[in-house]
Amino acid sequence: MRIPRESDTGAGKSFPFQSYRIHTHFCTSTLSGYITEDGPVGVVIPVEGTTDKLVVGCGRDVVLVTWDGENDTTSPPVKKLLSLDTDRTDTRINDGKCDPAGRFWLGTMALEVNDAIEPDRGTFYAVDQDLNLRKIISPVSISNGLAWSLQNDVMYYIDSMSYQIWAYDYNHKDGAINNKRVIFDLKKNNINGLPDGMTIDADGNLWVALFNGGAVIQIDPKNGKLLRKVELPVDRITSVAFGDPQFDTLYVTTAHVGMTAEEKKSKPNSGSLYAIKGLGVKGCPPTNFKYSY
Repeated sequence: MRIPRESDTGAGKSFPFQSYRIHTHFCTSTLSGYITEDGPVGVVIPVEGTTDKLVVGCGRDVVLVTWDGENDTTSPPVKKLLSLDTDRTDTRINDGKCDPAGRFWLGTMALEVNDAIEPDRGTFYAVDQDLNLRKIISPVSISNGLAWSLQNDVMYYIDSMSYQIWAYDYNHKDGAINNKRVIFDLKKNNINGLPDGMTIDADGNLWVALFNGGAVIQIDPKNGKLLRKVELPVDRITSVAFGDPQFDTLYVTTAHVGMTAEEKKSKPNSGSLYAIKGLGVKGCPPTNFKYSY
């Protein structure tokens, strides 16, 4: 099912791509949104224990937004919490997610110039509840999808330009990671596109969006086996997340950034938010940011 676009931003629920707008989508209602002036939005996470607080990565800043998500607004209260990549001005925050302990993990990438992205300009970070910032991996090229195993002992991570999905041993108590290994290589499996956003289902399998690949793939991270490929009628798939009350709908965001007029004409629904039902799997409830403000 395709959810109609509220605008031509290419942005969807919590996963905008090159947009200055944040949307909420309620399963029984329409989109609401607000426009941020702090930079293009990369990631949005609710704050634990609140109904109107969001931590947002936009530009190179992490900001706290107070907004109930129910009504359009142009000027909600916004508080800057911290900045990333303070030694440069040519990067922006891309994807991010909270780990099972409520830490906020997010990374950066180079700004697009003439539809090109310079590699090895980004950094992958973690932020704890007291806003202590840790540099985890540097350099990275396009910091992207994240997920944690159901046992809370493995972290999965995507740096898109590697065309791989990596796994690390993960310590739930202190957030330390080590023992990097490749669990899936798109090129070796003849999969087109760049790995982009990622989520995990209740069976412990990964779902990965394929930018310029026109599909979402399901992978068993234990053996690196490709379980299935779900194709969509657009090419630029940006991220995936399970939603609805039973977490049995896979929401898929897409983009039309960088497409020519001819490409947009042939793929008119690029930039839409899709809802895929009947997959026979369920997702896991997400973890919110545990912020001691």
